[in-house]
Amino acid sequence: MSVRQQPSTDSARVARLPGPASVRVACQVRGGLVEYDGYSNDAWSYLPDHGGHLSNIFIDVTDAWLPGVPTC
Repeated sequence: MSVRQQPSTDSARVARLPGPASVRVACQVRGGLVEYDGYSNDAWSYLPDHGGHLSNIFIDVTDAWLPGVPTC
């Protein structure tokens, strides 16, 4: 899984995480649409420990927008 500088697949990769991995999410924002394995989502989470954004499509929750996580 690629952690991006900005919430877009066109943005520079700042880290690469093996899957599955535990992550700490500070906030989430709408960004570039990601399509993977029959799903699509434009929500991205900011991972402060990695200094970038990860598409919520790769976070193992049922909702596209993470419940209880604030907007960036």
